[in-house]
Amino acid sequence: MSASTLTYEPRRSAYVALLACSTLGTLSSTIISAPINVIAHAIGASPRGIVFAVSAFTLAMVVFAPVSGWMCQRFGSRRVLAGSLLLMVAAQAGAAFSQGLGFLVVMRALQGVACSAVPPAIQQVLGRHWAGNRARVMAAWAAAIGVGQALGPPLGGLVADTLGWRWVFLTHASLSAVLLVLCLTVVPDVPASYAPLHVSGMATLLVGIGALVGAVSWLGQHGEIAVAAGMAAVGVLALVLHTQLGRTSAGPFVPPGLLTERRFVASTMAAGTVMGCLGVAIVATPLHLGRDLGLGPGHIGITMLALALAMTLAAPLSSRVTERFTARRTLRGGLVLLALGLLALPLAATGSGHDTVVALTVAALALTGAAIGVVQATSALGLMTSPAAADGVALGLHNMLRFTGLAVGYSWVAIAYPTGNLSLVYGVPVAAVALTWAMAGPTAPSTEPAAERVFHDHR
Repeated sequence: MSASTLTYEPRRSAYVALLACSTLGTLSSTIISAPINVIAHAIGASPRGIVFAVSAFTLAMVVFAPVSGWMCQRFGSRRVLAGSLLLMVAAQAGAAFSQGLGFLVVMRALQGVACSAVPPAIQQVLGRHWAGNRARVMAAWAAAIGVGQALGPPLGGLVADTLGWRWVFLTHASLSAVLLVLCLTVVPDVPASYAPLHVSGMATLLVGIGALVGAVSWLGQHGEIAVAAGMAAVGVLALVLHTQLGRTSAGPFVPPGLLTERRFVASTMAAGTVMGCLGVAIVATPLHLGRDLGLGPGHIGITMLALALAMTLAAPLSSRVTERFTARRTLRGGLVLLALGLLALPLAATGSGHDTVVALTVAALALTGAAIGVVQATSALGLMTSPAAADGVALGLHNMLRFTGLAVGYSWVAIAYPTGNLSLVYGVPVAAVALTWAMAGPTAPSTEPAAERVFHDHR
């Protein structure tokens, strides 16, 4: 057996383990979508209350994403990834024993803290050890996220129907434990590097973004507008202070130029938008299917499978499209498809007859999922070909804003769904998609290889 063969197997097993961790991270969010009504009934939570439990997970990811990115650079990606999986095991097990909404919210928040470290850790390892074909690697990463979307609803629905909703969390805890072992045994590390912590910059950023997202989440719970306005004001002031701190002797939070570079800005905006649309789809659609059509968890899970399977299948195809054309063209095409899918979802609800509505919803979910897979893969490629990919805090900021989109999507459902107007629920995300499409700019010139012409300025 040659030396190349000896090194090939560990790399392949590590690659699979990393993609499985991406799937698991997504699964932690989606596994409760199908049994969401059952869990709410069991613990006596209102629709807004159970959405808050979903939002707590994402809010924690938002707040801790920059810290996680810095930790990956400072302490090494594998160590941080292993720690996050260990915390996930504990938090999922705790959620299984929840007796009320408050405790469930706390456990979901801890799961979000754990999940915040998964994307930057995996991105750093893939960027270091599998840099030969970024387009296909990032497409595989996006497909792994789609697998998590695919498995989450049907797995959660099946487990809830057969074993009870508490086993939904215990199942995830068991899977996390298995991946923890694999992480410690087969995943290569990205060595730690000198990364001083800009304490004041980190603190003001976390308070700023956390307060703004918290204000939106508070409005989603129909909390007092004055409280939400106060939180928003605190967030704005913290971000203003954050920008001022960059002009002091401590220097900027992130090296100058990384966060304003075209590829980073375009990929981050696209990623945040598509995650917001995903958040709307995976919460509003199960609520509609369960409360308006009377579907049970298992049936909801099977229906939602259309979105996730389309994500999984479309993401790998995006790399071939990117190689043939450009990443920007692929991105803008994906955004057009996403807008069409979101417009189709409320139209599906107007069909005549139960079966017709379900069939139309499946078709709309498939179109939406395919578009999400394409946009996620292409925006990830844009990020990994930007200079920011080598900076842990910049990666953390990207994921922070990506998770912010998801949190805002969840909160928007809590705000708009009680109105009963599905066109409003899905219409606002369509407007965000249109804005992102416009901000993506014109197609890049054809003087570079297609896979590398990612969001460059058109001059």
